[in-house]
Amino acid sequence: MAFKDSMKRTRSLFCRVLASVFVSISVATISSPVDARPIFSVTKDDDWKTAPLPQGVNKKQIDALVKAAMGPRDNRIRVRSVLITSNDKIVYERYHPIDSKDSILDTFSVSKSFVATVIGMLIDDGKLSLDQPAPIAAWSNPNDPRSAITIRNLLHMSSGLTWKEDYLAGDSSTIAMLFAPVASDYAIALPLESKPGTQFEYNSGNSAILMRIITDTLGGTPQAEAYIKKRLLDPLGIKRVDYQRDLSGRIVGFMGINMTARDQARFGLLYLRNGMWGKKKVISPDWVKFSSTPSPTFQGYAGHWWTHNLLGANASPGDFTALGYYGQYVIVSRSKRMVMVISTAFEGTPTEQTAKARNLAQTLYALFPLR
Repeated sequence: MAFKDSMKRTRSLFCRVLASVFVSISVATISSPVDARPIFSVTKDDDWKTAPLPQGVNKKQIDALVKAAMGPRDNRIRVRSVLITSNDKIVYERYHPIDSKDSILDTFSVSKSFVATVIGMLIDDGKLSLDQPAPIAAWSNPNDPRSAITIRNLLHMSSGLTWKEDYLAGDSSTIAMLFAPVASDYAIALPLESKPGTQFEYNSGNSAILMRIITDTLGGTPQAEAYIKKRLLDPLGIKRVDYQRDLSGRIVGFMGINMTARDQARFGLLYLRNGMWGKKKVISPDWVKFSSTPSPTFQGYAGHWWTHNLLGANASPGDFTALGYYGQYVIVSRSKRMVMVISTAFEGTPTEQTAKARNLAQTLYALFPLR
C-alpha cells in the first residue's frame, strides 16, 4: 500500500488500524465513572495490601501533581491512572474520573517486556536459549546472514534487521507491519542492514518475531495462551488480559497486551521480587538480572526493558522500566523498593502525552526515598 497522504492523515490511519485491524481476545468494557481520588481497598490476596506512603513523602504534593496530570473529566491530554507500591503494598492509587481500578488500560510497548518474560520462562524451561540462532525457518539456511541473529540480539534490539520505527511517516515499518496479514511474517522477511549484535535500533519487529518464536515453540496460539495463563497470569492473580491480534488471529506481541493498572503493578512487582510470587518461582533470578542489565550496544536499554537512564539524572542504577507509546510506564525500582504504574489516554498527540507522563514519572520517582 502506498502512503502518500499528509502526516496528519497517516496518523489518523494508524489510529484506525489500531482500532480495526487488530481484534482483542475480549472486548474492553467502559468502566462506570468514579471520583478522581485515591482508592484504597485490600485485595483478596494476602500479599497485596495497602499502606501509608513512606515517611517523608508528602501525599498532598502527590495529589496535586496527579490531579494536574489527570485534569477534568473531558480532558483529552490526560493521565488515566497512577498506582504506586512500596515494600509490596499499594501506597497510592488514583484514577481519572472516567476510569477505575477495573479499567483495561492500553499498554502499547509495555507489552514488549511481557513478551520477553515469556521468552525467559521458555529459557528457564530449557525450550530455548539466549544465544541460540533464532528458530525462524526462513532464516535457517546457513548462507542467509540472518541465520546469525540470536534470541539475545532480538531482546537487545540489535538484530540488525532493516527497520524504521515510526508511527507517522509514510515509509514506517511499524505501520506496514500493522497492515500485514501476519505481523511477524512482515518483520521476518526483512533483510539485514547491520551485522547482528553490533548496533542498537529500537524495532517493534523484533518483538513480533519473539512472539512468533513463543507461538511456534509451544505449538500454536491456543497453546501459547494456555502456557502464559498457567505460568504467568494465574500465579500473579491476573484474571484478564486483552490481546491484540493480527488478521491471522495471532497475538502480535509488540503492543496490545492490555490489563488493569493493578495487574500491571503485579507484573512489575514480580521483577522487584526477583521472580518470586509468594513461595513460587515464576521466573528465575538470572532472567531478572538479564532483563535489567544494560545491553552492550546501548546502555539505555536492557533485555526488552529500559534502564534507569529513563528516570532522570539522579535515578539509581539497577532500576528499570517497561515503556509504552503515549507515555505508559511500569517502573521497577530496587533502590526504593517501589513499583510505579502510569497510564495515559490514547488521545491528543504522542508528544503531548509522552511529555506529561515523563514529567510526572520522573517527579514522582524523585519524591520517594531510597530504602
